[in-house]
Amino acid sequence: MVWLNRLIFLFSLLFSSSNLFSNELNDDEQMYFNFIDLNNDDQISLLEVNQSISLIFQIVDLNQDGFISKVEISELKNIIDSLK
Repeated sequence: MVWLNRLIFLFSLLFSSSNLFSNELNDDEQMYFNFIDLNNDDQISLLEVNQSISLIFQIVDLNQDGFISKVEISELKNIIDSLK
């Protein structure tokens, strides 16, 4: 799932970046951080991570049945591809 890959990507960048000892985030890292930092307090709580995942799940679950189907993933991929 794209959102899960991005979340994993965020944390891998934060912890394995060549700029590991830098105090600055690059543009991508800042974008992911801001996406998850829902209350904009410059900190990410476990609650914010869970809320972010829940929001993404709701967006992907087009028919709101509580499940993400292969069709819904395909539709998401088509939307993402069209934005490129």
